[in-house]
Amino acid sequence: MVDSKVLNKLSNIHVLIVEDDEMTAHVIHQSLNFYCKKVDIANNGIEGFELYEKNKPDVVIADINMPEMSGLEMAEALHEICPHLPIIIMTSYDSSENMLESINQGAYSYLRKPIRIEELQTALLMATKNIYNSSIKLEDDFHYDCSSKNLYDGYKLIKLTKTEKELVHLLMSNINKVVDFTTIESYVWQEKSMSIEALRMCVKK
Repeated sequence: MVDSKVLNKLSNIHVLIVEDDEMTAHVIHQSLNFYCKKVDIANNGIEGFELYEKNKPDVVIADINMPEMSGLEMAEALHEICPHLPIIIMTSYDSSENMLESINQGAYSYLRKPIRIEELQTALLMATKNIYNSSIKLEDDFHYDCSSKNLYDGYKLIKLTKTEKELVHLLMSNINKVVDFTTIESYVWQEKSMSIEALRMCVKK
């Protein structure tokens, strides 16, 4: 069993469970809700995608086989708007095809059902370790706290608008990587269209 002191590292983590089996979703929710900041549940891939866009959780735990949109289809759609998002895939069908497709879609971990809670908690700790461990040092005295998603100048908190905060988090999550226009538009502006000028003004601030 994972030590409770270790699981307390999940206290700033927001989890989204996407699972069409109510009992499985309930068991996972109960095992994580005490330790995590927030745990949401969606019943299918479409609902999971919509909840992600609305709430921006830190990590997604998803079944493969679901009605309307499978876990792998949802993972592909989520990674189009948020390439750094860790996704843990669960399945009852242990096939090499499922495993390969999970890897192709960038799944962080692949768990077989029935789910062992200790195994899931360990996978979650590993998938989010950069969030609860990381404070990114920038130039001068600036640094970014990944767990709180706050930017500091020394000990002074820099006030950001919601849009600015989402943009900084996306860039810090993909540090030393190129983040394209479409990814920024989908993650930060979501359903609204983004102009070059709007992005320029946001960065200039």
